[in-house]
Amino acid sequence: MTTGTTGAAPSAPRLLLLYHFFHPDDVVSARHFGDLAEEQQRRGWQVTVLASNRSCRQRGKIFAPYEDWNGIEIHRLFRPDWDQSKPLPRLLNSVWMIAGWFLRTLQLRPFDAIVVGSDPAFSPALALALRLAYPRAAIAHWCFDLYPEAIEAEGTSAAVGALAPVARWLMARSYRSYDALVDLGSRMQSRLAAYGAAAAQETLVPWALVETDRVAAADPAVRAELFGDAKLGLLYSGNLGRAHEFEPFVRLARACRARSGNAISFCFATRGYREPELRRAVGPEDSNIRFAPFADESALVARLEAADVHLLSLRPEWSGIVVPSKFFGSLAVGRPVLYAGPADSEVATWIAEHDVGLRIAEDQVDAAADRLHALVANPADVARWQANALGVYQREFSKRAVNDRWDALLRRLVAERAGGA
Repeated sequence: MTTGTTGAAPSAPRLLLLYHFFHPDDVVSARHFGDLAEEQQRRGWQVTVLASNRSCRQRGKIFAPYEDWNGIEIHRLFRPDWDQSKPLPRLLNSVWMIAGWFLRTLQLRPFDAIVVGSDPAFSPALALALRLAYPRAAIAHWCFDLYPEAIEAEGTSAAVGALAPVARWLMARSYRSYDALVDLGSRMQSRLAAYGAAAAQETLVPWALVETDRVAAADPAVRAELFGDAKLGLLYSGNLGRAHEFEPFVRLARACRARSGNAISFCFATRGYREPELRRAVGPEDSNIRFAPFADESALVARLEAADVHLLSLRPEWSGIVVPSKFFGSLAVGRPVLYAGPADSEVATWIAEHDVGLRIAEDQVDAAADRLHALVANPADVARWQANALGVYQREFSKRAVNDRWDALLRRLVAERAGGA
């Protein structure tokens, strides 16, 4: 085996990754699967990827059907340019991709291990066919989003909702074909466990795309742009979609302004489905709530490091269905989080376990304001909190730590399959 970056030796175990979007697409989940491919290749795997030929964000953009990316084979399946924002085209796309991927795998050499992602929706159903075709392969599902639970949480049409029982039955059958169901945290794990599959369950989170080795001080110019001359700056950076809250932060900002004016400032650098609603909720009197343009990746680190604390949210009905990736990005730059979300969610559990933030309960806005003003009065506490956040990230959630666990899991599953053959 080799641990270099130019590809694994021919005798290396073969790993197949299946995900809707992949390099060079820059959507976050595609980046995570790209990192997984590179990191497992460094750990001695010969990696092949099946993706689609479509870009996630740029409608009409396509990629070549085959690419050798630093020794990683990428096979891209053609699919029609269906609108993924609409339920029926999205469902048709899932059927197309699942069927096409399976037919393509039959043209490839056998694999020792296979990892199936959760995009497109219902892609775990692919394992029903893979298990028949490759009875000796170890098959794992990396669950970023749960279906049909995510569709139900979106509040889609009655017609789509009526299909949920059939979809649950299909997912239950599919999960039985896996050797491992890999989740993003305890609440998601419990939702998967409810399907009653015999597969091993393990939590392996999506690491931050940007990692630092120390807690850096804020760039004064960037901090002034986001927070003015505030003594404490809280930043929401990223998507504000259907799964996210903003109302608790607005209430908290108003509680802080009533006590200390603009000494504690909140900045939203966001886009997404609920951003217009947020802007309508903020009035001229909310002088300690500011907005900033969405940052591109080259400016992201300075943006994240400009804040003292990051804002993070999840609506209760989405608990265990998705896990906000912003949590890992915040800790990776040494910033604790102020979290508006359900008590049974993964982020709330990690906050309590590792002291990496503060959860805002519905009736505890005043208590959260007390904590923030205590930080203003004691800057050393902010520094201690930030150092702890970075230390926890490096130990528990970093790309290196998680990919070491991926390597160990896949090798264990392959050995177990070989022993039972």
